[in-house]
Amino acid sequence: MIIKIDFARSAHWFALLLLPFLLLPVAVSAEEKAAVDQIRITPFLGYRAGGEFEDAVTGNTLDLDEAESYGLIFSKGAEDALEFSISVQPTKLSANGEVSSADLFDVDVINYMVGGKKILNRESGTFVSGLVGVTHFDPRTADLSSETRFALGIGGGIDYPIAKTLSFRLEGRGIGTFLDSSGGIFCSSSRGCATYVESSLLLQFEVISGLTFRF
Repeated sequence: MIIKIDFARSAHWFALLLLPFLLLPVAVSAEEKAAVDQIRITPFLGYRAGGEFEDAVTGNTLDLDEAESYGLIFSKGAEDALEFSISVQPTKLSANGEVSSADLFDVDVINYMVGGKKILNRESGTFVSGLVGVTHFDPRTADLSSETRFALGIGGGIDYPIAKTLSFRLEGRGIGTFLDSSGGIFCSSSRGCATYVESSLLLQFEVISGLTFRF
């Protein structure tokens, strides 16, 4: 599978994502300064499943296919930190009817999340996190509009130290994206909306792993 990253489409989202991170106030004691000044960057690979809703017009079940994901996590400060992450899943939207199923079109599902991370055990690096942000659906079809919806999630895993400036991160996440159950999504001016959503919540689950670099 070849994954293509469209940096032009995502550049403005990276800017919005990093802005609050760069503006975080730093007000700590001298002893804590080294930890607070520490920046952590975690590139990761993952696998995401789930993502089912119903078309109110046809009654078909629409599914986002299970697929690999990739992304980055940024944080600054102590181990209990505020984190900013982006996770991209290139996938397909499929329609499953009573008789047959068919792929509709390719779509990138992108989560932009802010999370509060709480370390439970410093030796093992186990942690839990709460997430808030948006899910951006970007169909790779020129005449269909993209969609952005509010999302909440929870996560947990390990951030196990390997060296002074390096650790291994393994995490599971559950993300709930809130849909407008009375409207259409993936619309175009020429052919209307690809689907009218009957469900109000889209649930996805993701497992990610990567190396955390500390600066």
